[in-house]
Amino acid sequence: MKTLLRRLSYVLTFDDDDRELTDTDILIDGPRIAAIGAGLPAEDADQVIDCSGLIALPGLINAHQHLFQASMRTLPPLERSGMLPFLGLQNELVLHRWQRGRFGADDVRATARAVLTESLLGGITTVADHHTIFPGDRPEPYVEAIIDAAGQTGIRLHAGRGSVTFGRARGGLVEDVFVEDVGDVIRHAEHLIATHHDPEPFAMVRITLAPSGVVSDVPEMFEAFAALAAAHDGVRLHTHLHHHEDTRFAQSRYGTSPWKILAGHGFAGDRLWVAHAVTPPPEEIDEYAAAGIAIAHIPAADLKLGWGLAPLRRYLNAGIPVGAGTTGSMTNDGANLLGDLRIAALAHRATRSDPAEWPSARELLAMATRGSAACLGRPDLGSLAVGKAADIACWDLTGIDRAGAHDPVAALLFTGLTDAAHLVLVNGTVAVRDSRPTQGDPAELAREMAALVAGDPKEWR
Repeated sequence: MKTLLRRLSYVLTFDDDDRELTDTDILIDGPRIAAIGAGLPAEDADQVIDCSGLIALPGLINAHQHLFQASMRTLPPLERSGMLPFLGLQNELVLHRWQRGRFGADDVRATARAVLTESLLGGITTVADHHTIFPGDRPEPYVEAIIDAAGQTGIRLHAGRGSVTFGRARGGLVEDVFVEDVGDVIRHAEHLIATHHDPEPFAMVRITLAPSGVVSDVPEMFEAFAALAAAHDGVRLHTHLHHHEDTRFAQSRYGTSPWKILAGHGFAGDRLWVAHAVTPPPEEIDEYAAAGIAIAHIPAADLKLGWGLAPLRRYLNAGIPVGAGTTGSMTNDGANLLGDLRIAALAHRATRSDPAEWPSARELLAMATRGSAACLGRPDLGSLAVGKAADIACWDLTGIDRAGAHDPVAALLFTGLTDAAHLVLVNGTVAVRDSRPTQGDPAELAREMAALVAGDPKEWR
């Protein structure tokens, strides 16, 4: 299948030369970009899409999500809440649903399908999910359900097999009904890799090994996941690092920082990317760079939880690859990565007095494309260039909400009544056209979510 995107008004490539092109065509052959340039011939194309008035970027990549949380948005007790109440209510609500047969694989599939559709509509073509909740002695196939949901929506997925291996009985923060044995986690992870992981370029599904973090996992879990990842091409490592609670917990229990615990148990190196990294000791930043890890910046949720902002400029200056993520909808309340970048553009101005240190629109969009691709270990993603995956997101620049804009790139970030993309392709397949998904009915997906939420206690609704 060959597709020609004709007369794109502006193309922000994020390629090796950071080219920005005007009045440009993109020819797609199967899953890859075949040509970029003006006036490409249309004779061989199976379909030609008029893209006049559109700005094109590499598909956005959400480098940190918790898809199962999308049915737990705007819980009244959490509107103004720190981390510990958030964890407590999350686990209480999941346990309530699970005990009543409403937190099964089918429920998680429906939830994931809805938020993945929302993600596509926002120009996100790849999501890195981090599923950590596996209640009971024989957990349901939650990760498999999320993979199925991604296939049904047409989005690219890095499915994180998370874990909780350290519960209240041993001094942890999480109820023991959610705690798994390290051996059981590894056996399931091995099954997921054997069944679903595709290490090849243009892969639509890869498996990530993703313990919840120092607060919720025993050191042996990090060691076992690191060894398993090292045995498989393209399997990467992911976890939370240096949010306020794991920093406090690590100091209290282990007398050191969470990074020292990870690194001391083999959970480091260029296979690893971490989320949040809000409160690192300044002297550790050079250690992150030397270790080769990457960081997913989560501005909206970090602000909502009252953690503040990660030291973004220091990470960038140190040469650390930085991507962007939303995290889950219990703290973010949405999956709008473009909107979160706008928040970051403004919020970082409150912490740095020198305008030269403020992240620019292009830096932030680079984080959500090329930077997130680096987090996921995907050189085939994150840029628009010949041979790269045809993951392309386009927004309309011609509406009244962007009238008078001079810089189309800044206009994408700072203007607009909506962040909805006009056209989205994943691996060369049209997933969104005219701001409507090509797979699935958003209204029906919303009804499924409403039915799930309706069974919650009234004080949580």
